[in-house]
Amino acid sequence: MLLSACSGGAPGTGGQACDPVGQGTLQVAIGGLPSGVSAQVVVRGPGGFSQTLGASQTLSVGGGTYTVDVEKTASPVGSTTVVRTAYAGTSDRSQACVRNGETVQVTVTYSQIPSSGKLWTNNRPPQSSGDPLTHAYAEASLLASGTVSEAVGAGTVQSRSLTFDADGNLWVIGGTTVDPTLLRYPASALGSSGTKTPDKRLNVSGWSCLPGALHLTFDPSGNLWLSVPCAQKLVRIGRTQLAAATGTLSTVTPEVEISGFSGSPRGLAFDAFGNLWVGHDLSSTSGQVMRFDAADLSSSTTAASAARTLSASLSSSSTNTAYELAFDAAGSLWVLCSNCGGAILYKFTSGQLSGTGNAALSPDKQISLPVGALPEAFAFDEGGGLWLAYDKPASSGRFARLSPTQLTSSSTPGSPTVPARIVEGSNLGYAKTIAFYPAPAGLPLFHRLP
Repeated sequence: MLLSACSGGAPGTGGQACDPVGQGTLQVAIGGLPSGVSAQVVVRGPGGFSQTLGASQTLSVGGGTYTVDVEKTASPVGSTTVVRTAYAGTSDRSQACVRNGETVQVTVTYSQIPSSGKLWTNNRPPQSSGDPLTHAYAEASLLASGTVSEAVGAGTVQSRSLTFDADGNLWVIGGTTVDPTLLRYPASALGSSGTKTPDKRLNVSGWSCLPGALHLTFDPSGNLWLSVPCAQKLVRIGRTQLAAATGTLSTVTPEVEISGFSGSPRGLAFDAFGNLWVGHDLSSTSGQVMRFDAADLSSSTTAASAARTLSASLSSSSTNTAYELAFDAAGSLWVLCSNCGGAILYKFTSGQLSGTGNAALSPDKQISLPVGALPEAFAFDEGGGLWLAYDKPASSGRFARLSPTQLTSSSTPGSPTVPARIVEGSNLGYAKTIAFYPAPAGLPLFHRLP
């Protein structure tokens, strides 16, 4: 929230102008944060004054108009942190005018963003017809292997994929033919279980094939990109289109399309430079990752405009289907291949990603997962571990974590890497997507926090 003051009168001053003269006191009272969590309150004023406050503080300042920018903050990162808890703040004043010899107080109050501090997954299909279709697991339940109950069982639509925006609102792709293409569930409703009502519902025009959109991700500007494998294209829904949407179903036409793929575009990921990387299946036996540079994403184009196309020379299989993509904090691109003679994760370093043109490369790392593992999605956590939507054994669905150390060593199908941590959801059918809010600070994701 931005508290701004103009040169006119501030409340309680009889309309007098806020003259930048003399010396006064600005008291900023900050509450609502637990011990150990610092605020992010930026005070700016005349003469280039700027100070960031982590806690309540009394400032002796020159007279004049001051703005107070209340930014989101999050719990600190510790040795076992998986996902941080995030907080948003509000203030009781719209103006802060400091006059000579006077004291002005601004009160800032933080509260937890309800969707934060959790691992989120869609439950598709659930164990029973009445089970919640979106589950969230509190960080404390993710610190060791075992069977755990969800902290939030959200009654949403069945979804194909999900992600978060910068404010912790949950965006999903509807999973059935009767669902809208896109739905948003507000962060304020995601702190407890029960039926959830979307506050934005959008159909996206431009294709009639089934199953329709499959993956979604935000770009650095807050536009939402969808992959549509059956139509062999990507589409961008602009941030202004998203902002205008309401709970009443409406239809939008994509602002930008990338069409003409020779196969099926699937997983999407933006790098730290705003370039879009796409997992692209050419056929049942080969695939690619393709880079579309940020400068080329403002208008519609074709797949032929990709600046870089990489295929992986995998040691265990000629199959190379790129289903899911994610960047780590070092800028390396990780790719999930679920049918490469088994499930394989492979890594391209930032150096391998640079340049232009087509190349077949040996991945820097190739990690085979155990037989029976059927991962369909993955996400990095705050500690650098990688969580997978893992599989479903006889009872409930599971998700698993590869530790940072495990990610430094390649493995083979004959000697696969068994995840260091395997968590079974007591009320989970299949985990299909993994997402954290907030995203880790070092990742190029729209919903990260510093």
